[in-house]
Amino acid sequence: MSTNFLKPALPKSSLLRWEIGAALLIKILLLIGLWFLIFRWMDKPVSKPDIAQHFALPAVQTATPNDISSQPQQESRHVR
Repeated sequence: MSTNFLKPALPKSSLLRWEIGAALLIKILLLIGLWFLIFRWMDKPVSKPDIAQHFALPAVQTATPNDISSQPQQESRHVR
């Protein structure tokens, strides 16, 4: 009588280690990709910002005597 049918057909332990290692590596790569997708690429603008417009001076307004904004402003007294 043969006892082969009683033994379970398990893969070799080295093959199982390779499969678990590959699955963990794929999981880590997918989590890193998801992190980049959520936190890094979300804040990037669609087009390049216009640096000249960002640093452009505001348009000069003609000062009227009743205009409060034409008076010189005092700097705040915070320590730098």
